[in-house]
Amino acid sequence: MNRPGPLWIPLLFFTPYALALQAMSDDALSSINGADGVSVTLSSQAPLRLDTLKWITDDNSLNNGACTGGLNGQHACTLVKDIVLEGHGGNLQQQWHLDAGSDGSGQPYLSLSGQWSNQQLTLGSLSLHTANDDASDRSLGSLALLSAGQFSLSNRGGPFNLEDNLASLDFSLNGDVIYRQGPAGSPELSFANLQLDTRFSTGAANGQSAGLGRVGIDSRGLLLQAPYADVNIGFDLAFKNSPTNFDVSGRSNLLRFGWRGGLVNPQWHLQAGGVGYNTYVNGPNTFQDTDGSVTGSRSEGISLYTAWDFDSDFALSLGEAGGNGTVARFSQWQRLGAAPGPMFALPVVFDVMQGGSGPSGLCAGAATSGVLDQSSCMATGGEWYSNDLPGSNESAFAILMRDARLLAYNTRVEVEDPLSGGTVTPLDWGAAFTFGKLDADIFLYPYGRASGASVVTTDSGIRADITLIAQSPDAWRRANSSDPAVRSTAGDGWQTNTHFMLVDTQSHRGVGFMNGDIFYRARDLFLRVTDGDSRYPQLPGGLWLQTDNLAQYRFRALFGGGNMSDLSYDALTRVSLIDVNLQTDQFLFVLNPLPVDTNTGAAPIGFNGLLDLDNSYIRVGEVSSPQSRFYIDALSGRVAWRNGSLSMVSGQHTADGLPQLAISNDLDIGQSAHFGGAAGDPLIGTVGFGSEDFGRMVIPAGTWHNEIRLKIP
Repeated sequence: MNRPGPLWIPLLFFTPYALALQAMSDDALSSINGADGVSVTLSSQAPLRLDTLKWITDDNSLNNGACTGGLNGQHACTLVKDIVLEGHGGNLQQQWHLDAGSDGSGQPYLSLSGQWSNQQLTLGSLSLHTANDDASDRSLGSLALLSAGQFSLSNRGGPFNLEDNLASLDFSLNGDVIYRQGPAGSPELSFANLQLDTRFSTGAANGQSAGLGRVGIDSRGLLLQAPYADVNIGFDLAFKNSPTNFDVSGRSNLLRFGWRGGLVNPQWHLQAGGVGYNTYVNGPNTFQDTDGSVTGSRSEGISLYTAWDFDSDFALSLGEAGGNGTVARFSQWQRLGAAPGPMFALPVVFDVMQGGSGPSGLCAGAATSGVLDQSSCMATGGEWYSNDLPGSNESAFAILMRDARLLAYNTRVEVEDPLSGGTVTPLDWGAAFTFGKLDADIFLYPYGRASGASVVTTDSGIRADITLIAQSPDAWRRANSSDPAVRSTAGDGWQTNTHFMLVDTQSHRGVGFMNGDIFYRARDLFLRVTDGDSRYPQLPGGLWLQTDNLAQYRFRALFGGGNMSDLSYDALTRVSLIDVNLQTDQFLFVLNPLPVDTNTGAAPIGFNGLLDLDNSYIRVGEVSSPQSRFYIDALSGRVAWRNGSLSMVSGQHTADGLPQLAISNDLDIGQSAHFGGAAGDPLIGTVGFGSEDFGRMVIPAGTWHNEIRLKIP
């Protein structure tokens, strides 16, 4: 850590109110006053500043603060610069209280609580420095957290006692998170009106009253765990084209996100150790440790394991952040079949990769946990998706996931229009979007992209290489076997597979895509917060995803229907096998705000997209004879979505009283797809059936208008 001279100034503002420690009852512990324990107030008119904060990993015990010279290919510094903590709309004001007491039976308790009024924490840049790449003058961007909140933790026997469920935890925060990729005045993306609340609770069946859990440090790291927790997360994704410095006024809203309700058996385990540098092996002992149990050579990164089940009051909300603010709540979640383990799990490793080090790729194959190397993957009939690792003179932040899962789905949707008396329309259907084995390798580089350019030209922004697979292990290979006995086993793992279905709650039957795989790859993908690009002058500002290298989306699954209590292969109504591969050498997707509809009060989300297809295909096969399939292969050329609009309209603003999801856009093909820039190439593909090509199909240009309105009575 580099400490500037003025850093000692904050010490002047710590004023002890009292220095009294005494035995306390539970009642006294929950109503601490100024005469108990130690209270500290931080108050400042001037901002508190820190020039640079370093997180040093794999320095091989140098302990000299250097960013090079430690373990070859591993030693790195993560750099956070220009850190400022200040009051927002007033003085910086924080109050903290530490107290010791007893539960009345002689058992000691320790309590830490605090609160803060409106403040702003600014991180001027986030970057890295390694022997391969000194990126000190580049950045992923700037971030500001504006917040007010409170925190309280009490635990028997000390703050980190894991003996039993003895700790109470309560945290709440409201404010804004604002991100930009340039100096003050650059376009900003906000998580506006952020609400983040969590506490240990007694569960939905007991009214979500305050409960107890565990907070402590075990042999692997920091652990938070409880029988129940109550969580509330909500924000509006917003954009401002011409802000001042981290501007909260006059933003244009894009969408509303909410995550509300109870979690059962939640745990958050923050552990020491990043990517493992041992060899690939099949099973749980993998290149990237998933749960902290692996011994052997590991880097000094960190890993976070998160898991839980959903309580009966849990709901996920998506909707419009402006206009009427209509939202859809996806509630009444239940487990997929009898899937073992937690409904949701997300193991993540954070590290720095450099000089060609890192996992070489991901396998879509038979392994239900861990990873395979390329030769083992191919030997078992799998498909290998290789990574582009940082070059000899490059370094990147790495985010790696292994064996993540979501094996639950909602059985009710409620559409609410807050401005029409809070009217709620319940719908007895669900969206079964489950993920079986989810693995991902994500590399983030501190580079930006300038307007009109196709190469890296700015020093602030995010460039990403991504490989992601959400799979149903070995299901596709079996479904395409020429042996009927093998095909009949294609759905054996259905309770832990990937499905995308609409479910009728009354009949408990669903229709959609089952036992599927999703593949996503992107190379040199720029995440941009921009007011536009001279290369495409007709595109609006907003959140852009853009690459001139590679973006591939592939989806394959069985299309059909079945009872959600048994999606095994023989129990399904099997219609066809679907395999869609959209591979591009230029990809562009834009989310942008649109004006509020004065007739319905809806605040649509705008979207535009451009795909230069390269060697893509669409294949539809017969279930009983997978080799008999209709296809469009060798698909190339350009398609674009223009003037896209997605809006949610409540039943209070439709003629039939039914809520609806309205989607509209213009689909431009070939030379018509340009957004004011260079015309696209004609859309060309080979059409055939089985092993016979019927011929080539060409669409030189054209525009179609699409409008879809989804309603469920």
